[in-house]
Amino acid sequence: MFVFPIAGDWRWVEAWLFVITLTISMTIGMAIINQQNPRVLRNRMKMKKAGLTAATRSSASSDRWIMPVMGVAFFGALILPAIGHRLDWPRLPLAISVIGVIMLNIGLWIMNLAMLENAYASKILDINQDQAIIDTGPYARVRHPLYSGGIVMMLALPIALGSLISLLPALVSALMLVIRIPFEEEMLVKGMDGYADYQERVRYKLIPGIY
Repeated sequence: MFVFPIAGDWRWVEAWLFVITLTISMTIGMAIINQQNPRVLRNRMKMKKAGLTAATRSSASSDRWIMPVMGVAFFGALILPAIGHRLDWPRLPLAISVIGVIMLNIGLWIMNLAMLENAYASKILDINQDQAIIDTGPYARVRHPLYSGGIVMMLALPIALGSLISLLPALVSALMLVIRIPFEEEMLVKGMDGYADYQERVRYKLIPGIY
């Protein structure tokens, strides 16, 4: 909601579509996840790394620079459209923004499906003591479906808010997730039995049949 004061316009249609649809999707998604897989919500709130070893600590330490860059870029992608709206920068047609809103919610539901399947889906790079390899649901198609959904959301956000210029920070934020993958996989190979075999079984990281 803070985008409205920055934009100086409480009648900003694209922002209302963004806020209302995302709020509905998040509320429904969290209710379903809390009912069917509540452990993942606890894991995603965890900020302290407790399961690292000497072998995995170096890979996991990449969070120290990846997460701040991603966070700042994501915040920029959210704020720039509001600034652009206030200053009357060129904006995308409403029909394109509606497509962006649809893609934004699709990305969120891809993330929700991943969280429903994987109780270990933490925001931080860590390995739980009892963590098992998940190779069902979306994890049978790609190794990082949570990132797939997150990237769709990040890239759709500026389109949903009608801003082309904010695609630049959105791209940086999405790129940080792509850069994070090899660090995470190095950690998992070193810290979990069977992860290398999982990489062989599921070849694609983000997009089935492509990457």
